[in-house]
Amino acid sequence: MKKNMQLHFLLGEIDFIDDQEICIADLYSDKTYLISDKAKHPRLSKGQIVQFVLIKNVPMEVTIIASGASVHAQIYKIAAKRQLTPFFSSSVQAEVELILSNPGIEDPGLENLEALAFCTIDGADTMDLDQALQVEKTHSGFTVRYAIADAAYYVKPGSALFDEALKRGTSFYLPGLMIPMLPRELCVDVISLNEDVSRRAVVFEIFLNHDGHHIETNIVRSRIRSRGKLSFKEVENFLAEPASLIRNDEHLSESLKYFQQVGLLRLKLAEERNIARFHRTEVNVKLGHDGLVFNLLDNVRNPVELYNEQFSLLCNIAGAKLLADRGESFAKFIQPIYKVHPPPANEKLKEFELAISRLIKAHGLKASYWQWLHNGNETLSEYLRKLPKTGTESRISQAIHRQALLMNARSSFSEKPGRHYGVGADVYARFSAPMREIVGVFLHKELMEKIVGYHSGCSEDQDEMLRQQIILAANRSKGIQRQLTNEANLLVLDQVFTAEFESADGRIPLHKGTVIGLGRDKLYILLDDISIEIKLYIRPLERLWKMPLTIDQDQLSLVNSKNQMHLIRLGDEVDVCVADKDQARHRWIFSIEQSVESR
Repeated sequence: MKKNMQLHFLLGEIDFIDDQEICIADLYSDKTYLISDKAKHPRLSKGQIVQFVLIKNVPMEVTIIASGASVHAQIYKIAAKRQLTPFFSSSVQAEVELILSNPGIEDPGLENLEALAFCTIDGADTMDLDQALQVEKTHSGFTVRYAIADAAYYVKPGSALFDEALKRGTSFYLPGLMIPMLPRELCVDVISLNEDVSRRAVVFEIFLNHDGHHIETNIVRSRIRSRGKLSFKEVENFLAEPASLIRNDEHLSESLKYFQQVGLLRLKLAEERNIARFHRTEVNVKLGHDGLVFNLLDNVRNPVELYNEQFSLLCNIAGAKLLADRGESFAKFIQPIYKVHPPPANEKLKEFELAISRLIKAHGLKASYWQWLHNGNETLSEYLRKLPKTGTESRISQAIHRQALLMNARSSFSEKPGRHYGVGADVYARFSAPMREIVGVFLHKELMEKIVGYHSGCSEDQDEMLRQQIILAANRSKGIQRQLTNEANLLVLDQVFTAEFESADGRIPLHKGTVIGLGRDKLYILLDDISIEIKLYIRPLERLWKMPLTIDQDQLSLVNSKNQMHLIRLGDEVDVCVADKDQARHRWIFSIEQSVESR
């Protein structure tokens, strides 16, 4: 590994191969490189994605990463199109080597909390462990110790590591490919709060009363030792058997029981804050041997995940309050970054109320149950929570949830504190993912500066400039991740519909779905089996159905514009099949198979 640490890896695509030479096109530039001795690389073929290093401008140590024309190859190209590389420069690698040789675990300034029963609770496959927790009962309520990996200690402003993390902004995720913000030697090893090893951590010591309300927070830079890398399922099974011990550890078991108690209390408080939870199913796309595989994930998570989320929110809210408190004389020199999420505008709420009224009329629904009033006694959260999730009317619920979701503004990072509507907090900041978000690295630095009362390495002007750069990088990276997710979803659609459209027997299957939105010239349909939203354009549908079509002015129905008959409404169940592909615009054309009298 030490040898490879000094190598600068590149990714390329085999551009062409002739009798003597192999040409590799760099995925991240317009450069090409030649291998003159083809005989030494008999497995290389056109279209493959390869990893290589340059020695005297000649590709060496060539490794096949993905076969040509495979989905895996397309995934790498999606990342490369945005200059997202899984590799790091030699200057970054040199700094990583220094950290590996001296990780700072024996720092005398760290408070030793290794005797406490910390554990991480995460997905079974998670490798970069940002948070560990320990909970205990006290005479006044509970003490929550929430340990966050001390990435800021290793990733300092002015270093090559920090500059690269700032450039990336976050870690990016595609099926079968993760582009890390920090090198893997750090984010899955030295910084990660792995089981049964000593690690540096910034510990939020949060005091709660018996009802789960926040009283006070202390911050300590510490050394901890996680007693278990626990999965959500493992903790769920333990909590179902209260008489058992987890990992044969009495203190760990006790901490997890209090974890459940506090989690339940915080969920109750969240309900009192009327946080709107949108019921939708998401697609989890992964890379399989024969292409992309996907399964449906309902965003109604199991209890342990919900408890875990509440602890993360508790930490982020408590930390934001500390940064927003300007009481100390040196606090004015701190440069906080907050995550803000404004509530829906009043006009949007009125439009939503009107849309519900029209939907009730179109479907003949019972107004006393389905109607929502923006100035009534029922909050939006309460209204959405009561809507049916099963049965024939659940499709109408899906459409309503989407309309409610569209009212929301996007959250963003800001230098000014403000309400985060999505989590029901007056002030909120992202401390909890410092190995995956540059905001977390900077916030930890600022928080420690406030705690100890001095600046560590940056002047006030430098910090202010840095804050602005980080806000830009963080907001930009959120947009990039959305684009990556959309492109991965398009690959799923291409994989599914290409196979159907080119089937040998010529039979094209139907997909059930729900009309969850209508636009000026299109319908938005959420498919049941893939749980991806598709757009069905009405102009191709006119040709297929041989009738003039339009969307009504309320954007509630697809209408036969010849006789004004309403054909398909918002919230309807429809059967969709692929009809053609628009190669020029790279989009699929769909048809709705539905009994329509006017046809």
